[in-house]
Amino acid sequence: MESGSFYADVIQPKSYQILLTGTLLGLDPDPYPFWHSSQTKENGLNFALYANRNVDTLLETARKATNPDDRAKAYRDFQDLLAADVPAVFLYQSTYAYAIATKIKNVRLDRIISPADRFAEVETWYTKTKKALR
Repeated sequence: MESGSFYADVIQPKSYQILLTGTLLGLDPDPYPFWHSSQTKENGLNFALYANRNVDTLLETARKATNPDDRAKAYRDFQDLLAADVPAVFLYQSTYAYAIATKIKNVRLDRIISPADRFAEVETWYTKTKKALR
């Protein structure tokens, strides 16, 4: 099936019995788009069609929290409810691993949130050096 029609005919109208998909949360791992019941509608990302009022409240609380400890607690409680309800089967969380040739110098891959981050400071990379008189 063509990817454009797959989205229009299957994903958008939520017309599937099972869906295997990956998720890229980004720098701020806000699970709201994937688990809040408001996201079960046509354009939402709640592919499991999961609805739980307590989860909705926790996700809203976490989004509004300015204190990192309060936010972390809301997310822990959310995870506990999600684990108890089992609306999805989590297979694995991929990590980004990139091999860099030893001849390439000054590569720093401190934090890779999305695949493009591996090129965050590509302008500082170099391959050849030579001694020169000044």
